[in-house]
Amino acid sequence: MRLLHGEYHERFRGMEHGEARLVLRDDGIYLNVSFSQTIILPEPDANARVIAVDVNENVIVYGNNDFVERFETNEGIIRTRYFLKRRRIQSRVRGRELQRRLLEKYRGREWNRIREIYYKVAKEIINKAKEIGAAVIVMEDLEIHGKDMGSEELNGRIHRWSYRRFQQILEYQAKLNGLNVVYVDPRDTSRTCPVCNGEMDPSRNGRRLRRCRRCGLEENRDVIAVKNLAKRYYEECANARTPKTSL
Repeated sequence: MRLLHGEYHERFRGMEHGEARLVLRDDGIYLNVSFSQTIILPEPDANARVIAVDVNENVIVYGNNDFVERFETNEGIIRTRYFLKRRRIQSRVRGRELQRRLLEKYRGREWNRIREIYYKVAKEIINKAKEIGAAVIVMEDLEIHGKDMGSEELNGRIHRWSYRRFQQILEYQAKLNGLNVVYVDPRDTSRTCPVCNGEMDPSRNGRRLRRCRRCGLEENRDVIAVKNLAKRYYEECANARTPKTSL
């Protein structure tokens, strides 16, 4: 019997292995092995270069005061399509067992598609961090699920949105690459001017544009949020607060 492994498994070479067990499946026998690795992470401080990440329903925006980039995930659109597909199955397919199997299949397809997007954007952010020499990933300490967002449709969309799962994937991948992860207060990050701390109002030039009442800065709300998240990290370090570094 030969033990086959792919290129993906080469990343575990040199790590400490733990429990191993054989799993019998329809297409063969698999060996599941747990691995562990000790990683020394840089301490969050006011001198560290950071990349801030703003997670939205259909786009993930990341950057700092020097640059901002966008990754279109279309997660909300994908989630809604699969939600409607499951509703059609529940209303049109007869037989509980067939209905159960179809629902399970489409749930699996939905999650596989979303997970692939999550890993792709996480890889892009980490590669950018390495490129610019960033040591810390800054994310929002979000708590949205369970809150009433004002409408049944919006509540359903927020319930289907797995932003916390993306944050967990990015945190795990970042730490594997020697990057620390810090969570900061997300309140008013898209409503506060990152230059003068003035109040940002909707601009007449576009739905997502904001204009500062005080200094006149006009910018996309996602760009404003990213810059404020990075700014908030440095403010917390300056105020000698211990940044939140785990979920």
